[in-house]
Amino acid sequence: MALTLTFTDTDELLLAALHKRARAHGRSIEEEHRDILRHALRPLPKRPLEDILRSMPAVGLDTDFERRS
Repeated sequence: MALTLTFTDTDELLLAALHKRARAHGRSIEEEHRDILRHALRPLPKRPLEDILRSMPAVGLDTDFERRS
């Protein structure tokens, strides 16, 4: 699906950063812009809560985080 995006009143520093990033990756401004959008808007992989909790580093005992009266 072809779509044209037009940006007006864009910060010059932002445009300069986009040009610099595109040059660094050897791409056109349009290709770089598509890549940024693709990565920013792609769905994140779903991970079970158990996997997330198990991947957290051990940082102390549970008592370190309990409320004390």
